[in-house]
Amino acid sequence: VLSLESQRLNGNLPKNIGNLTALEIIDLDYNEFVGTLPDTIYALEKLEQLDLNNNYFYGTINANIGDMLSLEFLQLHNNKFSGTFPRTLVFCPLAVAEFKNNDFVGHMPLCVGAPWQTVEAITCDCATGEVTCDIGCQCQCF
Repeated sequence: VLSLESQRLNGNLPKNIGNLTALEIIDLDYNEFVGTLPDTIYALEKLEQLDLNNNYFYGTINANIGDMLSLEFLQLHNNKFSGTFPRTLVFCPLAVAEFKNNDFVGHMPLCVGAPWQTVEAITCDCATGEVTCDIGCQCQCF
């Protein structure tokens, strides 16, 4: 477990975070991290929870997120992430996905209640018209 929430940490997330292969939880919320996510983070196959909310991360989410086959909780809200949602998100066994208050655009590939997915809750900014969901999908829009 790497839990450093509310510690006023800043700077970029180091690339060598991908070397911590046994990590199951990363909780870095309420800090002042900036920059893009290092590609190495997507190699953490045992990671179940990635909580990066309330920082200053920006850039896109890499399609390699679909390789995170243990990821159940993805909390990215209140950052500056942008671009489209990777279609590979459907390969993650997500129960909770929080994307609100970012700059995402495009199509949300996750669906609450879809028989092929495990998602129980999604939050995103689909009310702005920048994000669309599949017909029959349920996003909570804020």
